[in-house]
Amino acid sequence: MPYLDRFKTIIFDFDGVILDSARLKTAAFAQVYSCEDPEKVTEVVEYQEQHGGIGRRQKFEYFEREVFGRPGDEATVENLCDRFAEIIDEGMLNCPFIPGAEALLARLENEIPMHVVSGMPEDDLRLVIERRGLSRYFRTVSGSPKSKYAEFRNVMRLESAEAVECLAVGDSPTEFHAARKIGIPFLAIVAPDVVDLFPADVQKAPDLIGFERAARLAR
Repeated sequence: MPYLDRFKTIIFDFDGVILDSARLKTAAFAQVYSCEDPEKVTEVVEYQEQHGGIGRRQKFEYFEREVFGRPGDEATVENLCDRFAEIIDEGMLNCPFIPGAEALLARLENEIPMHVVSGMPEDDLRLVIERRGLSRYFRTVSGSPKSKYAEFRNVMRLESAEAVECLAVGDSPTEFHAARKIGIPFLAIVAPDVVDLFPADVQKAPDLIGFERAARLAR
């Protein structure tokens, strides 16, 4: 595909980019804390919406310590993660794809190496990708607790690619800042009903239907 000539590889986030699961996870965080002060739950939701690319364990540690003023000890955080997983596991297997995602992956399968770098726990991420029949599309799959910055660098080494020869596609500032720090062109997926958290100079698309045009303009 000529529009991809400038890139050697594409690095996708997963929630909100391949699967329409970002709002599912936001609702799950709210449900975990449903018995808490509603104002605190609003803080949880707002933080999740602004930090979608961070792993759930880090988020629960933050919520416990910074929002609720509790120790956030390992046992408590582990219990919260388990409750969160119980809520979302079935949803991740049944939630819809982002519009255009399935068709795009099928088109690119034999055209360019693709990778997933997500804030989702890696074991869970791999299981969802396998059970959704997506494994064949991705050369590598990485999740938390690995950092997006480090994994972007690993993809560059694996593909023998310079930063400008990679394209990162994500829906949260976490992967945007990692990509910009390295110099990787970035395409932000911003759903129509979601607050745009990206700078004005970032190339954006509401979904993956218009990926070809958006990829040409990403920088």
